[in-house]
Amino acid sequence: MKKLLLFLFSLITLNVFAEEIVIGKKYQIQSKVLNENREYWVSLPSSYRKNGYKKYPVLYFTDANLNSFFHAFSGITKQMSSDASPQIPEMIVVGIVSQNRVRDSAPTHSLVQWGGTATKALETTGGADNFLKFLQTELVPHIEQNYHTADYRVLAGYSFTGLTVIHSLYQTPAFFNAYIAIDPSLWWDNQIMLKRYSEFSKKELSKRQLFVSTSDRVPSLYPKENYVIEFIQKLEASPVKGLNVHSEVLGTDQNHHTMQIMSFYLGLKSIFSGFMIDDAIRFRPAAELKVHFESISDKLGVNLKPREGLVNFFGYNRLYDNQFPTNSGAAIDFFKLNTEYYPESYNAWDSLGEAYWYEKKYKLALDAYKKSTQLNPENSNAQEKIKQIKVLLN
Repeated sequence: MKKLLLFLFSLITLNVFAEEIVIGKKYQIQSKVLNENREYWVSLPSSYRKNGYKKYPVLYFTDANLNSFFHAFSGITKQMSSDASPQIPEMIVVGIVSQNRVRDSAPTHSLVQWGGTATKALETTGGADNFLKFLQTELVPHIEQNYHTADYRVLAGYSFTGLTVIHSLYQTPAFFNAYIAIDPSLWWDNQIMLKRYSEFSKKELSKRQLFVSTSDRVPSLYPKENYVIEFIQKLEASPVKGLNVHSEVLGTDQNHHTMQIMSFYLGLKSIFSGFMIDDAIRFRPAAELKVHFESISDKLGVNLKPREGLVNFFGYNRLYDNQFPTNSGAAIDFFKLNTEYYPESYNAWDSLGEAYWYEKKYKLALDAYKKSTQLNPENSNAQEKIKQIKVLLN
């Protein structure tokens, strides 16, 4: 009996298999600027491997190895860009591993730590300019050479690395399109970044976004002065032309060590404010969807489009869903819009062919299916439909 049980158990276990859930990959780049190897982690959108024609904005953030930020931030980015009402576009997420955090983050050299006392632990500070040079001349070009990237970059940082975000905004505001500074350490070097704001405020930018957050801090743990709030006040009192500012002061239910997740979410939501579509748009003309994305693209200065799969979902919803009034004409408009957005997608042309087939517009269906097979000769569905249509037309 024992042998029989062991045999049966072995049969069961043979049918059990494990598949890894991969959220990203680790890489290294040799930096001549920093004279060291730098590690970075990349998380790709779910649709990335399905096509070679779509381009994605890129989110860069520091401290990828701190407190599971890479897991959280890449997950938030994917969730916010998914489902039927995405709040942000799909993005490539690049997490930069911190190796010498105080060196890379501090724009000036100082030995004075938070609290006012000096420490030798800060002897390497003052390397933020070099770190930005590494980003701008090495890491970002490397990413853009090896991935399908759109011309839109976001830089995010927290606490001490949030200081780097503000420094980047001051020094080279045109390099990144949007900045997320989560409770940045603006106490640094006798509030040097606050003092530099007056000069920065004279600049004229073009369609740049800044999100900055802080919290109502617990007095027993933090000094009375909240220099981030003072920074927000400066941004409001002397606004920078071309810089769209979003700020958030979280309540006492959040503090410096808990606010990263909420701030990151709010930062992305505010930067891409206006991106989200309501679910009911599928029951209105496809032209409204096109106008919506033309508007947000103009606002942000980059060509943004809805996900290919989402537009297809709207089309099929109007074509077949019995829960709502079907409208094959509206479906065709959505499918046609998808071929306009993604002319290199064989699937978009296949779907358009299906809608024309449904409408018995066989010549138009034939053209769409032929286009699909040109893009993907192995599309057996389109090949079969072409044979059927030719019989009908003869």
